[in-house]
Amino acid sequence: MTPFLAVEDKFWERDWYGTTVLHPLALVALIVLGALIFVLPRRHAVFSILVMACFVASAQRISIFGLDFTLLRCLICIGWVRVFFRGEYRGFVWKPIDKLVLWWGVVGTITYVIQQQNGSAFVNRLGWLLDSTGMYFLFRSLVHHWRDFDGIVTTMIAIAVPVSLIFLVESRTGRNLFSIFGGVPEITVEREGRLRCQGAFSHPIMAGCFWVGVLPWIGALWWAGPAARVRALIGTTACLGIILLCASSTPIAGVLVVALAAAVFPFRAHMRKIRWAILLGIIGLEIVMKAPVYHLIARIDLVDGSTGYHRYRLIDAAVHRFGEWAFMGTRSTAHWGWGLADVTNEYILQGVRGGALTLALFIAIMVYGYKGVGAILRDCGRDRTRAIQAWSLGAALVAHTLMFIAVSYFGQIQVIWFLLLAMIGSLTPDPQTQPVAASTVVRSEVARPSRARPTHAPGRARVPKKPATNRPRARVRAGY
Repeated sequence: MTPFLAVEDKFWERDWYGTTVLHPLALVALIVLGALIFVLPRRHAVFSILVMACFVASAQRISIFGLDFTLLRCLICIGWVRVFFRGEYRGFVWKPIDKLVLWWGVVGTITYVIQQQNGSAFVNRLGWLLDSTGMYFLFRSLVHHWRDFDGIVTTMIAIAVPVSLIFLVESRTGRNLFSIFGGVPEITVEREGRLRCQGAFSHPIMAGCFWVGVLPWIGALWWAGPAARVRALIGTTACLGIILLCASSTPIAGVLVVALAAAVFPFRAHMRKIRWAILLGIIGLEIVMKAPVYHLIARIDLVDGSTGYHRYRLIDAAVHRFGEWAFMGTRSTAHWGWGLADVTNEYILQGVRGGALTLALFIAIMVYGYKGVGAILRDCGRDRTRAIQAWSLGAALVAHTLMFIAVSYFGQIQVIWFLLLAMIGSLTPDPQTQPVAASTVVRSEVARPSRARPTHAPGRARVPKKPATNRPRARVRAGY
């Protein structure tokens, strides 16, 4: 065993839960970023949460009577104070994806508490609700329009550059500068001769997946004009550098998925055929392969030392033990096989913690996310720049959908996941505020010419009346 692995094993034995861990620099960051949430305009209020996620390790927390408030949770609470203080919740329009997120949080909490049958499970789910639904609806309240999306992309470019430089220093020195905050090892983990940099993130894979989720948003700037191409080039280079320095297969696979999604953009009018082709291809593979189609994940090894076979065994065990976890989940998966206590699959984790209903709601959120992207794309009309940016939201969603097969999210990456869902929810047009298309007017509503006899006197020229115009109803701003 290498010294790096020895240090990693010793590090992960430490338990940060239930203890106040607050470095002076982290306290300063909390005060400054918390103040900025109130001072900055709404379109830049998300800046504080993104900076905290990228530069302060998750071990930094304040424990009050056994309740752990990570600094991210503290900022979420401060953000909600801002929303209520400024009345930014007014005009909120419920979308289908909002209701699904709320029901997913409620059902997941109730199911997990019943499954575990102890008070600590209830406390755990309260924190989870704040991290998930609390963060989602906070972003929905702060992100309203496309200009808010533009501000978030600019913020992520400004953050990506220093983060990439810090990752580069870590790869050269083998030491993590953020270890002073706790939650990350001081000596960078090594696998198969490669350092797996992670910075302030909870795990190298989480760091890579975080920036995969941001990559398509930044890349879409290339088509926003010559001035934006410089920013797109700088931001894309920084993101790719971070992802490569993480030395993990899952984020690299995510980059390939994003590139493939970008290549499909010219064929977006044929997405129905493409989806059917993918489905039929999967069915065909299932028929001709001796092993299940998900066995292909065991053969993926983009980086030496990947654990694709472990992920295959986990999926196979979940399929064969469906009856065990479908109703109320299961308390542990350790008995499924050696090493399977580590559930590295978000879909399986949803089922294990909340049963088949929680998993179904989670998948429904993603389905309505794709529907929302389609609605946003149609709403863009002939604005090619906005259409590409809408497509970038879909590309990020596709990347997360596939990365969920190989990893379960925890730590800072949840910020990007719920920010993506919130932006899709906010930018999805409300059908009730859309103008009625001319082709949808029924035949009976079309005015018919009158056959009544003319009332003007014979021989006198008739002064035509000003024709009534059926102006389309103006779009009413009914929230976001």
